[in-house]
Amino acid sequence: MWAWRQPAPYEFERVDVPEPDPADLGAGAVLARFRAGAICGSDLPPFTGVHNLEFPQTGMLGAPLHEFVGDVVFSASPRIQVGDRVVGTAWPTALMEIVTSGDDRLHVLSPKLDDVHATSAQPLCCVLCAVQRLGDVRGKRVAVLGLGPIGVLFATILHGRGAYVVGVDRVDRRDVAEIFGIDEPVRAHIRQWTAGLSDVDRPDVVIDAVGHSHDILRDCVDAVRPHGEIFVFGLPEEDYVLPMRRFFRKNLTLKAGVTWDWPRHLAAAEAFLVARPELTAAYVTDIFRLEDIRDAFLTALRPAAGRLKIGLVP
Repeated sequence: MWAWRQPAPYEFERVDVPEPDPADLGAGAVLARFRAGAICGSDLPPFTGVHNLEFPQTGMLGAPLHEFVGDVVFSASPRIQVGDRVVGTAWPTALMEIVTSGDDRLHVLSPKLDDVHATSAQPLCCVLCAVQRLGDVRGKRVAVLGLGPIGVLFATILHGRGAYVVGVDRVDRRDVAEIFGIDEPVRAHIRQWTAGLSDVDRPDVVIDAVGHSHDILRDCVDAVRPHGEIFVFGLPEEDYVLPMRRFFRKNLTLKAGVTWDWPRHLAAAEAFLVARPELTAAYVTDIFRLEDIRDAFLTALRPAAGRLKIGLVP
């Protein structure tokens, strides 16, 4: 079967490898033939050669990609059958003709979404899980820092639950503000925006949807009102700059954490996307063939107006 790997940072090569042997797999394992994938912000640092102590990916077969849709060709799960079309995560090795995952991270799709748009259920699932931890946001002023593919999903979910959403990004996102529920789009460097806030404009909640920034917590602490909340999303760096005295004096709460109960949140994400078909049309802005995967990743590294999620097809 085919697989892609990185022989070096910023490079990809296609190789032929043996198919996984079902005899080597444990209970709940699922093999699915790749139909579509999508690039996540957490895939970009390994693409550029950044070393992650937990997941040293450069050179790993199938890395870096984890958001995928595929047809099940083998299942050791009582919940998932051969022939089902599934969406989910295969961290971090989904760049293979036959993807290996577990039924605890997969959801069986209905036919209501096409393959590429169905990949959107995976990041939305993670956002739904995170927002669940924020509780009731009705009437709250929530700032989403970073309006990339994750940030706009936070905006639309929070807006739908009654929050007033301020979205901050250096890229002008006014073109998608209405469709994603960004009540107040701000084009600015986060630190500049924070420095100009009056007390009345300070958000009750700040969402870090930037990722991979060592000093983003400092900006969050400076921006949020006293007694407010900060949520750090995505795969964290090992160390952050936390202005502990200001955090302490403002009586703030810091939340973070991984996604859990994937099947439930993936199902909720699919239902949300089916009910809002205009979202996926606006969300997946670029589709590349796997033969052009390097160009796809290079494009993902360059945020721009009119560009959000980048999909991949065989």
